[in-house]
Amino acid sequence: MKKINRLVLAVLMTLATILPLNRVQSQAKDLNIVTSFYPMYAITSEIVGDLHEVKMINSGKGIHDFEPSAADIKAIYNADIFIYNSKSLESWTKNLEANKGDHKVQMIQATEDLELKKVPGLEDMEVMEGKDESNLYDPHSWLDPIEAGREAQVIADQLAKIDPDNADHYQTNAKAFQDKAQALVDKYTPIFDKAKLKTFVTQHTAFYYLAERFGLKQLGISGISSDQEPSARQLNEVIQFVKENNVKTIFVEPNISNKVSQVVAQNTGVDVVEMSPLESDPQNDLTFLENMEAQLKVLSDVLSK
Repeated sequence: MKKINRLVLAVLMTLATILPLNRVQSQAKDLNIVTSFYPMYAITSEIVGDLHEVKMINSGKGIHDFEPSAADIKAIYNADIFIYNSKSLESWTKNLEANKGDHKVQMIQATEDLELKKVPGLEDMEVMEGKDESNLYDPHSWLDPIEAGREAQVIADQLAKIDPDNADHYQTNAKAFQDKAQALVDKYTPIFDKAKLKTFVTQHTAFYYLAERFGLKQLGISGISSDQEPSARQLNEVIQFVKENNVKTIFVEPNISNKVSQVVAQNTGVDVVEMSPLESDPQNDLTFLENMEAQLKVLSDVLSK
């Protein structure tokens, strides 16, 4: 009986030694993934699932005029993986890569190998010396569900290279994301095909990819960045366009000033409706594509009146 008790005690002591070690090893395999802003966070979270923790450094603000703080840079350098949209949008990533030194972080550009569209009006502009060609491209690719699916695939492919043991998991989730994205396009294509209006006016030129996907035309009051305000001449052109084309609504964005849009509304009598380019965290429990569908519904409801 004493031998049995000693044997049980020996087994328990062995387990007590092994189990904590296994937990430490398991935690050591977890990847620390940091993302730049909401679309990258939301898409990456769906690809990763419960395998690893995903964080974002910028949740409440637009991304165009965002500059990472010292704490943000430290979080990126201390991560295993940093995922961002594009060098044209998060231009500060170029310095991060150049100065990362011995930091282990691996950087994934979600639009790598994707064909970004030239900013409307700049299609034929040549790159001058000292100018960055990436500034000619529209970075808002995530607002087209199909392009968002392609970004999900890029993220999955890169994660699979870094973490090959879970490659099938990433690829399965990327395929599921793409299937949902295609279903969303299939649902809304006939709705927009039947819409009475095909042109919509937005606060800034963020919805070109979305418009092109659904056969629509966007007219942005501001430029490609939400912090660019139009000149007096451009503002007058917008007001004239609204009047001549029977535009009934201007779409404005959450979290940024809509002062210019209000000027247009006061001079034309149009309604002002909120539609998000999903640059900031909507702070809800919906998936990225569910939040995307909410914006598509807002747009389709207005254009179908």
